Amino acid sequence: MPRPFAVVLIGALVCAPALATAQTKSMFSNLANPSIGMNALFSGQFARNLNQPYGLQFDEAEISLISVVDPYWTFVSNIVFVGDGSVDPEEAWVRSTNIPSLQIKLGKIRGTFGKHGLLHTHAFPFIQAPIVMSNTIGEEGFKDAGLEASWLTPLPWFSELTGGIYQAVGPDDEHPLDLGSTRHDNVPYLGHFKNQFDLSGETTLELGQSYLQGRGTDGHRHDAWGADVTVRNVPATSSNRHGWILQSEYLRKDSHAGGSTLREQDGGYASFQYRLSQIWWAGIRGEQARKSFTDFVVDDAGDPVAAKVNRASVNIAWMPSEFSFVRLEYSHAKGDAGIHPTDDRIAVQMSYTIGYHPAHAY
Repeated sequence: MPRPFAVVLIGALVCAPALATAQTKSMFSNLANPSIGMNALFSGQFARNLNQPYGLQFDEAEISLISVVDPYWTFVSNIVFVGDGSVDPEEAWVRSTNIPSLQIKLGKIRGTFGKHGLLHTHAFPFIQAPIVMSNTIGEEGFKDAGLEASWLTPLPWFSELTGGIYQAVGPDDEHPLDLGSTRHDNVPYLGHFKNQFDLSGETTLELGQSYLQGRGTDGHRHDAWGADVTVRNVPATSSNRHGWILQSEYLRKDSHAGGSTLREQDGGYASFQYRLSQIWWAGIRGEQARKSFTDFVVDDAGDPVAAKVNRASVNIAWMPSEFSFVRLEYSHAKGDAGIHPTDDRIAVQMSYTIGYHPAHAY
């Protein structure tokens, strides 16, 4: 039997305050908590030249925390739990949100240098980072405490100019570029210029130039510079089923003493990725690194030696969603030094993401 209209109306009026209170509490509760996401990365590598067992291993787990601080700042952090049991606060910075055409980042940041160096490990297009990365600015890019300011210029195309200053850090596994002088005037600085053009309604061209400089522990000036070009195609009618990315990058690390310049390491890569369907991607990459170190180039005692290394890689990835993928990769490399003239390896990688995870650099 239908309820009288008066009864329904009275019930609604009675319940409304309680419902509003619950919604208000839920809203404030969500505002008080950061957006949380987590990624886990696993891999397996089969390389006969390396002194390590075959099989799968846990690489890292990354927890991302992102939240609005107030109307002026957004806070971002990425905490990485590495497979060896260590914990790395990889990034922890704030970003301004209310300055027109200008964005400021402050904290431990991933410096805006190059193209590949802007990516987190689980976002690499290939399982292995280009060899030149770990010999110039770092396998995962230039990461350091500092301040960056990015200005979106008024040019008729997308044009962004970034400048930054950073903490002086000496050379280590993550920082191959020596910026560790203790002189008071040693303030390492960076410049990055990015321009993007529409070649058509479906294809864009991006050009980037980067420069990083500071004084090393030897008191001399050390710097790194790079250039990158990316052509990306995203079909308007099938953007989630087809498309391709053509990318190339060159990096170089120098030291300066007595009026002369020494090229320490340099190299580059060129890669092509093609989307075969909604869930399948394929890629191919060629690269060269000069005077560089990599894991299979060692002497009779097992110590690393510098060499010119050429490597070709090909992979295929199954990506059933934006939250997971399984990637299979084969690479062939050749060095002009060390006891192993060539290196062939097969690798597999699995990535799984839960919760909130923002889009990576375009």
